[in-house]
Amino acid sequence: MTTIFYLPVMFENHIENSRLIKPVDFEDYNPNEYPHFHVFMSLHLGHTIDHTTLEENANIIADIPDDEIRKVTIGQLVDKGLWVENSSYIV
Repeated sequence: MTTIFYLPVMFENHIENSRLIKPVDFEDYNPNEYPHFHVFMSLHLGHTIDHTTLEENANIIADIPDDEIRKVTIGQLVDKGLWVENSSYIV
């Protein structure tokens, strides 16, 4: 089912079993301490997404090495299997 999540906490149940390291507070966290989570939120919050793909997307992002997470592109994530509803992400 395709939906849009407007609040970070709305993702909690969908990614709780993922490998993504998550802050305790999804609303107030330091992006430098949780860069993978920040990338996940940046890509999904407020965007159309099939909620059944969220855990797999979280795992794809979690598997990006720490030294590469701040440099990864949307295209590279899509090549790794990240599911996005809107191809306008891909530049």
